[in-house]
Amino acid sequence: MLINTHQPRKFYSVYLAVALLLMPIPLLAQNLVIISDNASHYQTTYKTLITNQLSQDPSIQLRNIPTSSLSTETLIKDSPDILINLDNKAIKKLVELNIQTTTFHALTTLSHAKKNIPCLPSCRELRPNHFFFVLDQPPARQLNLIQRLSPLFKNIGVIVTHQSKDQLTHLKKIAADKKLTINEHLSNSKNVNSQIGRVSQSSDIILAIADTDIYNATSLSQILLTSYRYGTPIIGFSKGFIRAGAIAGTVSSLEQLAKHLTETIFALEDAKKPLANSIVYPKYFSVISNRNVAKSLNLHFPNDKALQAQLISYEFDK
Repeated sequence: MLINTHQPRKFYSVYLAVALLLMPIPLLAQNLVIISDNASHYQTTYKTLITNQLSQDPSIQLRNIPTSSLSTETLIKDSPDILINLDNKAIKKLVELNIQTTTFHALTTLSHAKKNIPCLPSCRELRPNHFFFVLDQPPARQLNLIQRLSPLFKNIGVIVTHQSKDQLTHLKKIAADKKLTINEHLSNSKNVNSQIGRVSQSSDIILAIADTDIYNATSLSQILLTSYRYGTPIIGFSKGFIRAGAIAGTVSSLEQLAKHLTETIFALEDAKKPLANSIVYPKYFSVISNRNVAKSLNLHFPNDKALQAQLISYEFDK
């Protein structure tokens, strides 16, 4: 079509609009498969949340596969563009099946995921199609919280195992920028109870890493009691951990985690090259504190909502 350059200028906007409409627009394919253990209430609740949110887009086609039925045949049946795995037990199998489909693993921790994919936290070359929406809170957020609880917290004790020690690299770098010191203690599930006394004595506060070889149902009560005896507070990584005796922590609910994942999927422009990093930390979070523990340790800091607002403001400014 030839455009008469002498036509009134208002018609150029019409021609431009028509031209843009006729241009081919690359669309993200919308076939998604959710893998989960139907016997897990935790996974089922999360699956319901993301299903409800993804269903807001009528172009998205959702299919569910129980972990027990997971196989190459079931995965390629509908040629999915994205796999969403909610089951930790399925991570290893999905890696072994070597399916090249973009796979988002949710409801896992960095420590647990690393047991199945040792190249984590950076696997963009070896496992370019696997991405982990971890439960772990980002290191900068945790250190920011510590600084806002008290400016006196300078020496931060961190207990790690061989499985989680790689997480210290990023943590130490951020801590150095903030003039904080990370006191690293390498442990295992057998000697963690004997380690906690030394960590408590040498640290102003303990930052708990989400590693169940250290913090589990067997060891948690002893760890909390020992640290309390030395007057050393602990930053927890779950609501239950904080209620049990940790002083505070940033945590993400299932609703917040689901919102982050679905927003990421809606924002994708290319399902084959979705994200820059193998690890995706929670975007949305809340601050939870144990005021009884804080009071007994003679610690005073802003309320949870105020702390959350401060942390959000800091991240937004960045």
